[in-house]
Amino acid sequence: MKCTITKVSICVFSRGVLFALFFFLATFLYAQQYKVDSLVSLIAITNTDTGKIDLYEKLGDAYRSAKKMDSSILSFQLALDINKKNNYSVQHQCWNMAAMDYILFEMGNYLLSLTYAENHLKLSEQLNDTSQKGAAHLVFGHDYRELGNYRQSLDHYFKAFYYWNIFHVGRHEEPDNIYTLLCIALTYLKMNKPDSALFYANQRFQYPKAMSVHRNLLLAERISGDIYLAKGDDETALKYYRDYLPDYTEYEERNRDLCFVLNNMARIFIKRNQTDSAVFYAKMALTSAGEYQDQQNIYDAAKLLSDLYEPGHSIHNDELQAFKYFRIAEAAKDSMANIEKIRQIQLLSFNEKVREKEQQDADAREAAKERMIIIISAILVVIVSFLIWYRIKQLRLKYKTILEQKEAEKLKTTYEKKMLELESKALRAQMNPHFIFNCLNSIKALVQKKDEDKAITYLTTFSKLIRTIFQNSDKREITLYDEMETCRLYTQLESMRFGNKFNYSFAVDNTIDLKSVMVPALIIQPFIENAIWHGIMPKEDGGYVNVTVNRLDENICCMIDDNGIGREISRQNKFKGEPSTHQSKGVHLTQSRLDLNNLINERSASLEVIDKKDDEGKAAGTAVVVKFREI
Repeated sequence: MKCTITKVSICVFSRGVLFALFFFLATFLYAQQYKVDSLVSLIAITNTDTGKIDLYEKLGDAYRSAKKMDSSILSFQLALDINKKNNYSVQHQCWNMAAMDYILFEMGNYLLSLTYAENHLKLSEQLNDTSQKGAAHLVFGHDYRELGNYRQSLDHYFKAFYYWNIFHVGRHEEPDNIYTLLCIALTYLKMNKPDSALFYANQRFQYPKAMSVHRNLLLAERISGDIYLAKGDDETALKYYRDYLPDYTEYEERNRDLCFVLNNMARIFIKRNQTDSAVFYAKMALTSAGEYQDQQNIYDAAKLLSDLYEPGHSIHNDELQAFKYFRIAEAAKDSMANIEKIRQIQLLSFNEKVREKEQQDADAREAAKERMIIIISAILVVIVSFLIWYRIKQLRLKYKTILEQKEAEKLKTTYEKKMLELESKALRAQMNPHFIFNCLNSIKALVQKKDEDKAITYLTTFSKLIRTIFQNSDKREITLYDEMETCRLYTQLESMRFGNKFNYSFAVDNTIDLKSVMVPALIIQPFIENAIWHGIMPKEDGGYVNVTVNRLDENICCMIDDNGIGREISRQNKFKGEPSTHQSKGVHLTQSRLDLNNLINERSASLEVIDKKDDEGKAAGTAVVVKFREI
């Protein structure tokens, strides 16, 4: 008995709310019509342009409230025309444009709304008005959401949120912020991401004052109901929908959200097998959708009613009623199809116009940037070539001088000669034409792709690497800090060139002062090069290269670790004659340089190569450990 009373009470409450809603709506529309008539009379007797602008703006608001959208657009356009003719106020022009782009959105003319929103944004940027910038981006977000471009919609919503955060600083008002967050939540819901939608919807609790605004309260209740419905929690969804209905009756502005709420409530009652309630809410949804000529909700409501009256239902078994609502649903479906075809054609036209305009604006800039990058690249090739020639010449002169030293230093001279030869080879290996031209080809490819940001970043990194190498090229020993910087720049270039096929990291024990540790120049880089080219690149799924520097007893240990194919498979590939665009002799050169450096400087530097294996004994990469005695 208690359960029956509860159900009856809820039903009576819902019907009372809805009847109150439509009674209020009728009264409200009558009042709006009276306001429209009064404003029209005032315009007829007003002689000043500024006065007419003000009255036309008020008339546009009145028509909008009375659901006469075409008349509302015309009123705001008349205000805008008078404003432009007399150069009255850019601020008012911005407001008029904002009103029209939003009304066009409400009318479902999303493409024309986008055009007006673009003009609205230009005026707001001219005024540097952060509030209007936020409003323009909000309409962009609405339009792209309804057109199904959710990623672009979210981009504009987040921009709107950014500008309104700036605008509301110091004002202690956040109604626009919370409204935008709720719109973001709605967009994620349309993307079938209810958890993301719930996250942004719950952000409303951070803005308690903003939730006192009826628009935000209604949208939060509607979206929360939709989210929990999508998550399968019908009970919680119904709670939010029931909260929505009485709050809606107190709201001065009307929108189509009521249609969605009523249709969703009907669906919940169908799942509960409460067909009386389902029919009631579906009929209310159909009536409300008819008021807005909302074909989607007309179709949804009529389809629900047709199914409910279909023979087979225990209560609503009326074939004539089922056929009646079926015809309504089919008519709405045909209208939706025609509207969608027109929308798609217009969307293609709009996107093409936007593309052409952007192309015209960008062509000149892109051409200039491309020419500049090519010129810089050419100059860099000349400089690099000259520096290589000059450095090799210096090394040869140095070698000639050593040969002329005293006989007593003959043995050391031999070592020095060999070291210089190895240093020269190491420099050539580092600055070989393949590497240089591969880098330049990568820059050229980025330029051709119009990705000037990446091209500039790549060119800058390449320039830093060249400068670092040649700054240290005349030094037999450099700091471990400088060596690691050279390695970092080289690895960054290779990662960019291969489209981030591999990950990399550099980690240093914080107890080690890299600037106090001296090592032979270009001693670590060859192992990184080997790891990338012979270990990682043959793998289809990429891999990683990790460089770590640690202290072990009196030694500084530098480890180059990769998860490549391993040395054995790499050798097998070479024997099979597999093609390769890269050859590296850096590892052999490095071993020879370490040996000579130990003889000349009486140090104890060592090299160890570890072939890594997995649990099944298969190759799992290579680890190279270079040890230097800490002085």
